[in-house]
Amino acid sequence: MKNRLITTTAAFCLGVFAAGVVGLDLTSGAQAQGAGVQQNRGGSTSGGGSGGAGYQGGRSTIDAEIFRGRGERVIIIIEEDDGEDSDRPAWAGGNTDDNIHSRGGGGQPGSAGTGKGDLYGDLYYVVRDPVTGLPELVDGELQVCLDPACSETVLTVEGELPEGAVPAEVDFGRTNIMRAPQPVMDHALDEVLTKLAAASTVTVDEAGRLIVDGATIDSPLENLALYEAILTGNPLLTADLLAKLPGDTLDVAFSALAASADKTGDIDVDFTFNVNLLSGVTDNYYDYSSFTYSRSYPTDYSYYYLDTDGVTVLSATLDINDYLESVNGTLPTDGGITLFSAAADDALEVIELVHTQIHDGLLPGTVTP
Repeated sequence: MKNRLITTTAAFCLGVFAAGVVGLDLTSGAQAQGAGVQQNRGGSTSGGGSGGAGYQGGRSTIDAEIFRGRGERVIIIIEEDDGEDSDRPAWAGGNTDDNIHSRGGGGQPGSAGTGKGDLYGDLYYVVRDPVTGLPELVDGELQVCLDPACSETVLTVEGELPEGAVPAEVDFGRTNIMRAPQPVMDHALDEVLTKLAAASTVTVDEAGRLIVDGATIDSPLENLALYEAILTGNPLLTADLLAKLPGDTLDVAFSALAASADKTGDIDVDFTFNVNLLSGVTDNYYDYSSFTYSRSYPTDYSYYYLDTDGVTVLSATLDINDYLESVNGTLPTDGGITLFSAAADDALEVIELVHTQIHDGLLPGTVTP
C-alpha cells in the first residue's frame, strides 16, 4: 500500500485517480456510469425499500483522511500499488467484453453485475433513457455530450473518448458532501430523525423543505441524508417517523435533494442519476415510475426588488408556478427520473428565490408590482 497526497479546493476533486483507490466514501453497491469511468465498490443489497433498490447495508471502510485549513481540503488516498502505471479501465484497448456499460443498458434495479471496474473519476453527461436514466448505447459505446443539453455528442471508441473531445462534466456543487465518510452521513441522519421524533408539528416551506416545530431543516448534509434514507428504505426511518412527513415521501425526497444542492445550480437527469449511484442509493437505477408531479406552489409569494434607479427598494407579489414556467419551462412528459429531476430543479429555483433578499428587478410571474 502507498499514500498519495492530493490537494483540492473547496469542492472535492473529480479527477481520475489511479487503479486500486479504496478511499473517498466508496459506497457499497454503486457503479459510476460516466464516460468510461467507473468506481470500485463492494457490498450487497439487502432488505426491501419501496419504489426502488432496497436498503443497502453499511458502506465500506473509508481509507481517506480529510483536513481543512486555509480554504483547502487535503485528501490522503490509500491505494494499492499493483506495479502498473496505466489509468486505463480494464475494458480499454479492445477488451470491450469487459465494458460494463455495454452490458448494463436496460437491467432491473440491482442487476448491474459484479464487474464494476476499478476507476473513480470524472462523470460526464451522456445520452440517457429519459425514464430510467441508464445510458443509451450505440453499438456498445456511450454517447458523450459536449454540452449539458446534449445538443452535440461523440461516441466513445472502445470505451475511450476520441482525441480532442471536451465532454461536459456533471457539476455536483455542494452535493459533493455525499462523499463524506459514513459516520458523517450517519450523524446527519440521526439529527434529522431526532428532530422528527420530538416534533409536535411538521410542515413544509415554499420549496417543500421540512419545517419541524417552526424550524426549517435547511442543512445540505441533513437533507441529503434524509433523501438517501427515503430512497433506500432505511429502517431507521420508521413507520411512525414516515407518518410525520407531510405528503408523499417522494415529494419530501425531491425537495430534500434540492436542499442539498447549490442554490444557483441546476438539477437534471445526469445529476440525479449519478448522485444515486455515488451515494449508494442504487447500484443500477432507481425506479421513479410511481412518481407524479405538477406545479402547485403557493401563488402569493411577496419579494423585494430594486427599481430602475438601482437604489429604491420596492415590493411585488408573484405566482411561483408562473415564475417556474418562465425560468424552467414546461414540465417534461417522460415521467420517471426526468420528471423527478424537474421537480427537484423547481424546488431548487424556489430555494434560490426565497433566499434572495432583494432581486435586481421585477421577476417573471409577477402579478402585483
